Parts: sequence; structure tokens; C-alpha cells
Amino acid sequence: MAPLQWETTTSYIQRLARRHHLTTAELLHALGIPRPQANKECAQPHGPYTSIELYLNAPSRRLIAAFAGIPDEHLAHALPEWTRYRDKPDPQSARARLRLASAYAVTGCPRCTLARTGDTRPVPQYLPDTHLICRRHHIWMLSRHTLAGMPLPIEHADLTRTPEVLAAHRVHIRFLRRWGAAAHHALAQAMNLTETWRRAAPAEERIWPARARRIANNKRARLWYALAREAVTYPETIALARFFAHHPRALHVLERPGHAHRLHSAVASLLCRPWLENPALYPDRFGDRISYTPSRHPSARERWPYRHSPYNPGSTELTELGYQPPPQRP
Repeated sequence: MAPLQWETTTSYIQRLARRHHLTTAELLHALGIPRPQANKECAQPHGPYTSIELYLNAPSRRLIAAFAGIPDEHLAHALPEWTRYRDKPDPQSARARLRLASAYAVTGCPRCTLARTGDTRPVPQYLPDTHLICRRHHIWMLSRHTLAGMPLPIEHADLTRTPEVLAAHRVHIRFLRRWGAAAHHALAQAMNLTETWRRAAPAEERIWPARARRIANNKRARLWYALAREAVTYPETIALARFFAHHPRALHVLERPGHAHRLHSAVASLLCRPWLENPALYPDRFGDRISYTPSRHPSARERWPYRHSPYNPGSTELTELGYQPPPQRP
């Protein structure tokens, strides 16, 4: 059984077991793979986007590949976490371990998943940022959100009524192809700034709330304003990132705190928001507001070069909106 591109290892093993009418534990036991050991961090509270992943050492991977009938190198190409067992010394016998995933997984497009697998059950994937939008079905794959330990029943945003987001996605792809690593850095900085401005937006800001209402189809718009924040500010993020790429010195311009600068007027004009001329919305330097840290793994940086912090918006922003988690089942 072939995996989906960027699928989590846990999801693939679960689907493989279900295909043969087994549980995951029964499949691993039948292949001679001992019960996975769990790291201590798996028992501690973790970010709402972070999931627990199953890591297999080389002997275990060979057993799974032989059972699935898929070459090990093909599985390594499709599953980002397939070869990251990392335990030292690596035992020569089959071993498995559970620990927190090193990347954020999202639930893939349900219609694409159904077409590929014939199953309606969701498939978590480590999607690159440019693939968070399904152009075919006009869906934005949101990351997982939890409130008080309970998952929110919202995983996808409908972009049918927001053509400007789909247009920005085309610009995003062309921007990455042309600018490469510089585009990743500019996007990280733009994303941090637009998120800061979204939270501090005054009452005169109309575009972002209106976009959130269209994404929400006029239902629980304030909740969607927080959950789909990347989609709500996406066109402005792309426009600001292109501005940074074309004017890299703007990030290092020294400003007088509390005093207007021509850079403020340029950004306000670019994003069609006069309120962005307020110098209080800017740090002494643009770069002082940036929290971008390149990944230690080059391959991971290519897949997940930037994304909002998994801890923002946290439960505080959601509870302020009056949203309560569903009752926990016994």
C-alpha cells in the first residue's frame, strides 16, 4: 500500500494495519517489532499543533517495507519522519519509539484523501507551507487546535468566497521560485508582523474581519478570525514579503521610537491601511520584532521554513471569544 506524500509515519502504519484488518499493535507484533517505547515528553502537555509520532529503526523499517511491498527508499521519500529514529546506540534488532514529532502536522484535504485512499478517515500530513491550500477544492488546511486539552472541531477553512487568497497563493509560488532562500526569510518576517498587526488592529480595520466572515460563511466569524489567522492575513503577508525582498535595507532602518518614518507610510500605502502609519505599531527596527530561527536540519527547512508559533493563538484568545470545548466523553 503506497503512502500519501508528506504523510506521518503513524498514519501510514495505522492505514496499513487497517488494510489487513489489524490494529497497529497487532501489526507490529506480527512483524516482530516490540511494543514502542514512549519518551517522557509524550506524557507532558505539549503544543496544540504537535503530535506524537512513531519512529522506527532500520531493521523495523525493512520489515514494514517488505510487508507493504514498497521499497524503503520510496517510503523515505514520501514520509518525512521515516528515517529519524536517532537513538544511540541504534540496536541491531527491530525497535520502535514514540516521541513528539519534530514538525507540525495538519489534516490533509478530505476530498483529495478520499480520492487517493478510498477512505473517509482523515490523514495527517507534514504539508509544506505552499501546499496548505488545496487549489482544486478551495480549502486551507488549518493546523490542529486544542482548548483545555480538547481538540476543536475545525480543521479546514473554505476559500470559495475569498478569491484574493487563491490569487495570493499563485504569487507566493512564483515568489519562492524566483527568490529562493531570501523569500523564506522575507515571508517569516512578514508573517510575524501581519500577525502582530492583526491582534492590534483598530476598529477602523475592515478588510480582515470581512475576510474572516467570508471564510466562516457568516458563522462564528470571530472564532475563525483567530483560528484561520494565516488565511485572513495571507494576501497582505505575501505583499509585505515581496516588499522586503525588493527592499532588504528596510529591515535595518533605524527609527526614532514614537516618531513617524517614511517606511511606515510606504507599508500603509502598500497594504491600503492608513492606520499602519501609526509609529506605535513598529519596533525601533523591523528586525527586532522577528523571531525566525532556521531549522537545524536543512531538509526540514525546505519543507517547513516558517509557520506561526504552535502556541499562538492559545487558549486565552479563544476563551476571550467565549468558545468552550465540547464536553469530554468518559
